[in-house]
Amino acid sequence: MKLFTPILFLLVLNSNLFAQVAADSNKVDLHVNVLPGETYRYTTSTRQNMVQEIMGGTMEINQEFAAEYNYLIESVEEKSIKIKATVEQMQLHIDAPDEQIEFDPEQEGSDARFSKLNDLIGKSFYIFMDTDGKVYKVSGFEELSKDLKLGNFVTQLLTDSSLINTLNMDIYPGQPVEMGESWHKTNSIDVANLKLQSNLTYTLEGVSEDLVWLDVNGDVSGSSNNENVEMDLKGTQTGTIETTLNSGMISSGDLKMKIEATIKSLDIEIPMKLTSETKISGTKL
Repeated sequence: MKLFTPILFLLVLNSNLFAQVAADSNKVDLHVNVLPGETYRYTTSTRQNMVQEIMGGTMEINQEFAAEYNYLIESVEEKSIKIKATVEQMQLHIDAPDEQIEFDPEQEGSDARFSKLNDLIGKSFYIFMDTDGKVYKVSGFEELSKDLKLGNFVTQLLTDSSLINTLNMDIYPGQPVEMGESWHKTNSIDVANLKLQSNLTYTLEGVSEDLVWLDVNGDVSGSSNNENVEMDLKGTQTGTIETTLNSGMISSGDLKMKIEATIKSLDIEIPMKLTSETKISGTKL
């Protein structure tokens, strides 16, 4: 029996890309502040280790998905931002007992089964967000990948709806905050048969002339119930986010998750432990 938990829901939960901060007296006001014509490079990578206990045995799966995009700010109208995003690079690595995938266009011997991902390089799509960081629309990405025939797992990573969840960044307090002040955010997501919820606390840890540091700490939970498999999960998320003061682009981020889950299939309960680390970086070009 192969029970494969995709890296997708980790990418969804680790979805913090920008965090604009503007000084206001002794407080800072967090929001997105980019200008038309500006360009940025954004990269993210998520490493995941999953261990399942099945019928007295242990199955371990290691996965990594990485992507790099160039962003061109096309327009800023009141609180609406339109971004043209161009795919620069994608990498996918899976090490499982019955599946080995090594896709990296820059390395020889890259898995030919996923060579169609190369067709995405240089292609563009659009991201629409408000100045509070909420992505309310992604247009054109699913159209780019619909004919690639890459299998269900990879196809789930390459949809407009998945990108909306991944890029959404509802991390802002909605009002100026002081050093050491915390605020809470709850986010619910329904994607790939998983209903997920995060309850996170953000704390303003530091401000310099150019950078801002946020601490992230909280809980995640979720469930899945389809025809063949049920899953309940709970865990914790911790990390730090460093942002630039002027534009709000993340300069670096490191988010860690620890999750325990129970998978039920055909009257069998399978315990699962999962750890992940997501690294984020952004640079103005």
